[in-house]
Amino acid sequence: MQRIVIIGAGGHGREVADILRHQSQIQGQIDIVGFIDDNPALRGQLLDGVPVLGDWTWFEGVGRRDFAVITAVGNPLINQQLVERAHQLELKFVSAISPLAHLSSFARLGEGVTIFPHAVVNTNAFIASHVILNIGVSVSHDTQVGRYTNINPGAHLAGNVTVGEGCYIGMGANIIQGRTIGDWSIVGAGATVIADLPERVTAVGVPARIIKTREIES
Repeated sequence: MQRIVIIGAGGHGREVADILRHQSQIQGQIDIVGFIDDNPALRGQLLDGVPVLGDWTWFEGVGRRDFAVITAVGNPLINQQLVERAHQLELKFVSAISPLAHLSSFARLGEGVTIFPHAVVNTNAFIASHVILNIGVSVSHDTQVGRYTNINPGAHLAGNVTVGEGCYIGMGANIIQGRTIGDWSIVGAGATVIADLPERVTAVGVPARIIKTREIES
């Protein structure tokens, strides 16, 4: 039996719990132990039938090797911070992959990935660790998605696209074949990307145009 703790008790966390429940119904051997969340007001609550165990100090009183974790926060930067904190505690990661998603047998996945119902990952695509593919996302052949990236519902990535680390791809966005999105960039909801985007920019519209550039932290 795989005992899983979900990091993050918000709406996204509850959706991840649903995916894990569905996995358990099909595959068996999954026990959702509870949520970890830093919000003290949530401690002890039952959310969709899953208890909020408390904050990160909960791990101090348990055998950490007995549990696997998955981060469940949609903000890529916060997701990265949670993953790094879990690594410091030497926690192992598990993925949540909906049985209603379609994954090519030639696709490759990192650890701690979340793939929602009706997402499609096609041949030779690479989904790096701690990526979120929301409902109805499609990732076409030979496309690469970098760590911590969140691709929101209904977004479509054509073939040979490269999405960098920590990107946020808005709901219903489209990225045409062969384009590159730089690390930590944001593509607005409904945007269509027809040209490469550099790192740390925000692009919106059809076709997508850059409206903001963020400084690179040293």
